[in-house]
Amino acid sequence: MTDVAYPPYDLHALMIELRQRGEGAASSQDLSRLTAIALDHLGCATGRECFDRLYADWAELPKSTMMSGLRAGQILSLLPMLRFDQPVSAPERERELRDEARAFGPAGDGWQGSVITLGATSGLHQASDPAAMEAELVRLEEARALLPPGSPQWEFLGYNHAGLRAQLAQLTGGEDDFDSAVEDLAGLPESPLLDGEQRVAAEGQLALYRAHQAQRREDEDALVEQIRVLRSAVDRLPPGHMSRPQMQSSLDHAEAVLRFLRTRRTGGEPSTEPLPTAASPQDVRRRIAALPRDARITELLNAGVVQASLALETRDHQGALDAQQMLEEVLDLLDDPGDARWIHATSTLGMSHSALSMLSIAPHRRRPHHLDQGISWLRHTWRLAAGPEHPNWKNTGSVLADAHRFRGDLLHPYGPSAKRPDHDEARRIGLKSLGAAAWTVLLQSGTAHGAETARRAGENAVSVARWCLADGAHADAVRALDAGRGLTLHAATVAATVPDMLAALGQDDLAREWRLAGGVRDPGPGQAPVGGGPDSRLRRRVLRALAASPLRRRLLDAPSTEEIAAALRTLGATALVYLIPAADEQPDLKDRLFFGRRHEPGSALVITADGATRVVDLPRLSTAAGPLDAYRAAGSPGRDAGGPPLSDAPPVPPADPDSSRTALKRLCDWAGDAVMDKLLDELTREDGRTPSVILVPMGELGTVPWHAARISRGRRACQVADISYLPSARLLCEVAARPALPRRQALVVGNPTRDLPHAGEEAEAIHRDFHPGGESLGPGTATPAAVSDWLDRQRGGVLHLACHGVVRRGERHSTYLALSGGNLAAETLTEGVARYRGLELVVLAACRTNVSGHGYDEAYSLSTAFLVAGARSVIGSLWPVPDEATSLLMYMTHHFLHREGLSPGQALRGAQLWMLDDRRTPPAGMPASLRARVERIRGEDLTAWAGFIHLGW
Repeated sequence: MTDVAYPPYDLHALMIELRQRGEGAASSQDLSRLTAIALDHLGCATGRECFDRLYADWAELPKSTMMSGLRAGQILSLLPMLRFDQPVSAPERERELRDEARAFGPAGDGWQGSVITLGATSGLHQASDPAAMEAELVRLEEARALLPPGSPQWEFLGYNHAGLRAQLAQLTGGEDDFDSAVEDLAGLPESPLLDGEQRVAAEGQLALYRAHQAQRREDEDALVEQIRVLRSAVDRLPPGHMSRPQMQSSLDHAEAVLRFLRTRRTGGEPSTEPLPTAASPQDVRRRIAALPRDARITELLNAGVVQASLALETRDHQGALDAQQMLEEVLDLLDDPGDARWIHATSTLGMSHSALSMLSIAPHRRRPHHLDQGISWLRHTWRLAAGPEHPNWKNTGSVLADAHRFRGDLLHPYGPSAKRPDHDEARRIGLKSLGAAAWTVLLQSGTAHGAETARRAGENAVSVARWCLADGAHADAVRALDAGRGLTLHAATVAATVPDMLAALGQDDLAREWRLAGGVRDPGPGQAPVGGGPDSRLRRRVLRALAASPLRRRLLDAPSTEEIAAALRTLGATALVYLIPAADEQPDLKDRLFFGRRHEPGSALVITADGATRVVDLPRLSTAAGPLDAYRAAGSPGRDAGGPPLSDAPPVPPADPDSSRTALKRLCDWAGDAVMDKLLDELTREDGRTPSVILVPMGELGTVPWHAARISRGRRACQVADISYLPSARLLCEVAARPALPRRQALVVGNPTRDLPHAGEEAEAIHRDFHPGGESLGPGTATPAAVSDWLDRQRGGVLHLACHGVVRRGERHSTYLALSGGNLAAETLTEGVARYRGLELVVLAACRTNVSGHGYDEAYSLSTAFLVAGARSVIGSLWPVPDEATSLLMYMTHHFLHREGLSPGQALRGAQLWMLDDRRTPPAGMPASLRARVERIRGEDLTAWAGFIHLGW
């Protein structure tokens, strides 16, 4: 290596000059001039060269001296300016300098705080390595502890800590940490640390982060408001301000997302709002010419991404080519594929090229070329992302799978064998990318964040599953469907077993940390404890440890058909059946003629206890079916059938009882004609025994009471089959592995809020006649804490809850039971790491207890929460159930359970068949108050009995 003759320098004088000239510097040009001063003073061409020179000179000094510590602090103080020129990646050297400055630099809080603060600022410029960012956060926390609380430096470090957490969360997907960081940043615009322009920039940055939150929640109104704030900040900042270009790019992106959300909500109708005009590549290059190299890269990347989005939206082929050229320039300027901007550029290139072909934007002759280029860039990005822990893995894999599928159809529309390689690759990549949804949900702390990140997972899973079904790959279709189902339930189930998994890997310290973080928050008066749960930063460390072991499969992969079959045999069930609705979109004439595409009808995917799979075609199974539409519109009395959670959704007006009963009757007629008649014919057992079927309805099909479907000869489906429900095969396998315990303990809760008299009578009768040795709680005693205490104590317990059930879609506690003096929420049961071992049966004789507050495919309800919490069987409801009829149905369920010795699912079925029979007679011992109602119930009144379903054993 040739020695370079550098000019001498005075680092102390340089620091003074930079401090004087840097006062009030806000524009990119101002900071560029400061960087140029540092480079010129040190005689170097780049920031990296400067750092190498400064470090080499420092290394020659005697160590453990005041001079060595002072010089180390000065070098660290220069780092933000040097990084503005280009990345300076030297973590070991920086750590060495930091240790020396802390140990031997001036001891005063002022000097130490200044070095710490400037070092923290430099940390915000290297947001591409999660491990390095985690280490930086720890350093900030240690440094802040050294400073006086409330001091300017202490406050500034707090904001840097929040900013770094927000960046880390965006890079890795920890939405709970992101939201917490945003709240910490919310006070920044009012801080006396900021002057006028800095305050405006802080307002814009906060709006940028809140726009991300609105996008994640698909909240159009909130996104509109943040766009307004962001636009105001951009307009108030001077043209040369360093924050302005990023904010403008973020504003353009937010407006594009808003247009997308509105288009999807309106069924694809184009927006009438004028689109912004992207800056030409020449204008972009001219605008960034004076910036340091690293800043030029960022601005060129932002401009290229925005241009690519606008070009595709306006179907502008040349505009897309211009955007691709800018993105390729970014790659020429970058020399590190590990830089986060590299993957951002390559993924945008891949998606842009693919879209030009797949959306027919490019000329016909150029489409194969663009498609090949897109696949090449996407494969490169996917390899770099390396796994589901990278935020680009899922979307890149999803588009890459689509591109392969499209290429097979484009090049070989009528050649099945010729298109097979691309189709096989599409399935392989599509299935692997679906695993990222599980990773992202596992990373979240809290049910709401998990459900938000899983919002579209079910749709993506069904799309990949349809490919698998079309190709005859039934086992792959099973894996795909389950990959998008009940992910918040899966995450909660995994959370309880994490300590054991870590201990098996010898990670005892990490297991202990997880247990401590999974404690409970202090409950309010009369409230049950609420699990806090580990935060995303700890979850990230734990997931890395588990993902590097054979336990990775348990985290991310859906169970195989062999595992499902084994679980079915354990439960004594005949089959697990996924009900898959028809595709919403019909292929147009071009798709049919040129690509050989056909409409994707509804179907049932059946896995039997012997491990065989088959598909039952159900052409009329669609979420757009008329009877299902009418049922959604009419509702049953007070019915709340679940659905995509929107906390600000308008209240559903009270339904007319007659019209709602008619809509429910027609729905059940359709369910029989369209699905259950054909499905049950397929599942009829040769030995003449009643088939036992577990249904997994996808999407909105979960609102249908399939067991009440009217089938041939006027029968109901439950009259010819045992029908249970589960959210996923994952939960099937989990529940099947739970050992049975004798039913030794019972708790019966009745009318805790004093406004359900029949529920009180029901509970009293059930306790007296079937559980005389058990416990009973009522008004004043049935508090959340009392119920939780019993759950902790029970072993082999039966819990019967006759009370109100409430659904609050999208709220922190999305669904709960109203007890005395407080509520028992589903989130209480699933968050944290505690579980109720040996809980045999939970009977939820309450309204809406199997209605999800977080969307159809998440299937997160009180019923499924109790399954996750440890129950082997749960009985819950699909709608607000009538108090009088419910008391009879529940009494008879316990009668068949304890007098006839049936399993919970069979006992519920027996009670429903008894309710269906208008010639029913009360069993011996039924209390007179209940006997008096027996003849008043009409079997054809579906609201009286069909709302209850069984889950589990």
